[in-house]
Amino acid sequence: MLVEHNLSDGLQILEDGTIYFDRDRSILTSISAFGTLRKDLLENIGQKRVKGFLIRYGEELGRHDARKIKERKGVSLEKLAEYGPVLHTMQGHVQSTPEKIEVTQPDGSEKGSVHMEGIWENSYEAEEHVRQFGCSPTPVCYTLTGYASGYLSEIFDRTIIFKEVACQGTGDSHCRYVGKSLDLWDGEADDELPFYQESPIVKELEVTYEKLLEERNNFARTYTVHKKLTNELLKRRDLHSIVQVVNEYMDIPILIEDTKKNVLAQQGFTKDQLEVACHDFRCYMEHPMRNKKPINQTKLLKLDNHTRLITPIYLQDDIIGYCSFCGEEGAVSDSDSNAHRMIIEQISSVSSLYLLNEKTEIEAAERVKGRFLEEILSGKYQPNEILRRSTYFQVDLHQPFKIMAIKCCTSKEPLEEELLFYEDLLETTLQYFQSNQLKILVSQYTNRITLLVPEQGEGEDDIDTLCADYFHFLTEEYPEATFSAGMSLPSDQIGQAVDSYREALTALRMATRKNKIIHFDTLGLIGPLINANNEQEVKRIASYTLGPLCENMNHKKLELLKTLHIFLSNGCNLEQTASDIALSLSGLRYRLGKIEELLQMDLRNPTTNHQLLLSLQALILIGEIELD
Repeated sequence: MLVEHNLSDGLQILEDGTIYFDRDRSILTSISAFGTLRKDLLENIGQKRVKGFLIRYGEELGRHDARKIKERKGVSLEKLAEYGPVLHTMQGHVQSTPEKIEVTQPDGSEKGSVHMEGIWENSYEAEEHVRQFGCSPTPVCYTLTGYASGYLSEIFDRTIIFKEVACQGTGDSHCRYVGKSLDLWDGEADDELPFYQESPIVKELEVTYEKLLEERNNFARTYTVHKKLTNELLKRRDLHSIVQVVNEYMDIPILIEDTKKNVLAQQGFTKDQLEVACHDFRCYMEHPMRNKKPINQTKLLKLDNHTRLITPIYLQDDIIGYCSFCGEEGAVSDSDSNAHRMIIEQISSVSSLYLLNEKTEIEAAERVKGRFLEEILSGKYQPNEILRRSTYFQVDLHQPFKIMAIKCCTSKEPLEEELLFYEDLLETTLQYFQSNQLKILVSQYTNRITLLVPEQGEGEDDIDTLCADYFHFLTEEYPEATFSAGMSLPSDQIGQAVDSYREALTALRMATRKNKIIHFDTLGLIGPLINANNEQEVKRIASYTLGPLCENMNHKKLELLKTLHIFLSNGCNLEQTASDIALSLSGLRYRLGKIEELLQMDLRNPTTNHQLLLSLQALILIGEIELD
């Protein structure tokens, strides 16, 4: 049990109003005044700095009292330790009741292990915190823990740390403390040590001033870049001019890429450096562990051969590209107080505005061009009027041309998702031809895209190659969709565009999963023989020839028609047909026997086969049946 100590003899209140305790002049202060000071500090320098400041303030009070009490001669360290709670209570800070004091001293040494536990009641800090802020999620008696730590550390001449394990400020009935020397804490008090070791408040103010000065300089640099970028934007300069301006001012390589890792603009790289930077970034984005996640905020990437500070470029809530500062490690930084971060995000915003303006202009121009193509294909204009108007769109329609009709099938649902898919498909198409500097006309109607593709000039790929490359690009870009296409005959008269369009649609109807691009000239005579004037007659004759196979159409009869069409297209080759439809030879023979039974025809007769194949092709061409 703690013995009574007569320490009140050291307290003197003189007539002149001065108060002395052990010959030290003291003052009485209202705890509400302290609470106001504490509140102002919390609001202005933050909880973490306030905690450190108050702990060190309490520590100094404790050490001061310990130094005074150590002047008493002939008192053991254990007794001096017991004086601490009494002094603390006498000063009105708290009612301190120690429950355990253990001191272990090694032989011949005044330093030893110290373990102290007890209760604090009526803590002035807890009372004021609750009054000012309400209950806290963490203990709040910072000066009390600082005082106890400072007092015992001074008494035993070694570091002793106190921690609150319960606090009235958090809603507990009383505060409970535990104090131990570092050897007994075994690392559990390491998170408290920095609060005792931080610089004085003056030093913190100096650091804060330096940071404010740095931020002011960063702001000045950012504002300068902002003005330069704004001027470039107002002058309608492109991304290349924007990155050039920034590189000249910052002297850091800068790179703007789209989400497909294509370079949109760059400055400050050699050819080799650019290839390395692009390869590093591509490997990072395609790494299996990333699971194709986009970079949605500014971050520092340490890649294999370079470091880059990267930020996304947003357009209408979608990430459309990335802006990066690149260099060796240390050349760029993502520190919150660093101008690099602010400037790269400024460039991203300007790039977004530029790309939005460009997108809007391109979409407006392409809508007009698409409408122009639709009017050409409807026969609205005479050839001279078409040629005159084409000069506005920088498309040379004096050149020979072909028309390509592309059909797209997708499983996108609901309707809104499907419409967004087709909108993206058209936008991707326009970007493809623009990036390849190809002058064409494009229009879209529901799930079909129509292209009028003139010859691009001497030495360029022919029209068929250009169209085939584009078709391959679509299948690679949209693997979840199925595409088929029809190509018209070449024409050198723009007045024949309506006929070419009809040819492309006719060829499109004959496209299959196996043959996805059909050229009109491969249809033979049947293609030009079918037109709007004789379509009904052709349908009637073809249906009559196929007889029972076309009556009361159902799934089974459609399978028989598909089998017959593939069998005839393969020149009646059983093995090839069985392979194409993934059916055994015995199963194929059974189907062919069923067809012969229904038609009452011999499929080994060449004349019969020719008539049946023409009938099937005719019904496919006029859209009466679909066998794909």
